[in-house]
Amino acid sequence: MLDGVWQTRREHAARARLGPVVLRSWQPSVAAGLAVLVTTLAGAAVLERALGRFAFRPGAALLGLVLASAGVVLHGWARRTLGPMWSGVVQVRAQHVLVERGPYRLVRHPIYLAGLLLAAGSFLAHPSPASACLGGGFAAGVVLKAWLEEHALRGVLGEEYTRYAARVPALIPWPRTPRHLRRAVSGTPR
Repeated sequence: MLDGVWQTRREHAARARLGPVVLRSWQPSVAAGLAVLVTTLAGAAVLERALGRFAFRPGAALLGLVLASAGVVLHGWARRTLGPMWSGVVQVRAQHVLVERGPYRLVRHPIYLAGLLLAAGSFLAHPSPASACLGGGFAAGVVLKAWLEEHALRGVLGEEYTRYAARVPALIPWPRTPRHLRRAVSGTPR
């Protein structure tokens, strides 16, 4: 945890060297974010108390712990790979560069994928209507934020980001058919 604090401090200084923010997406106030968080957790507690939990299944719970652990590891890897390019809000700086290494060569949004793995793992480990609602709401927020980020990056980085997006899937690392095999299957000459 202390390493994360020091990493954030180093990144803050490095982020300032990337120049001013040239594009920033909508950003809620801290008060609004806290209000949503408190309301959501209170609602989940009431829902959990009123409806209880689904049947506990040890195999599903174990799978949930594996998914949640994979989410934590992926998040750490992606965050370290981004370094000072990371921001909690959607923003692009004057000296912004496209990161295509590490987990970013597999998916365009590995931090969001990590969050989805954590949400799915949490639901499997603690199956309840409340955790299903929290996971579903989180997933909707992830899709919205990914869309905003895509729009911002395409707007600033242009063709470079468009080529990257054509090559790398957004959230799910589907296996890609190599180009020479796609041509053979489609009948397109080389």
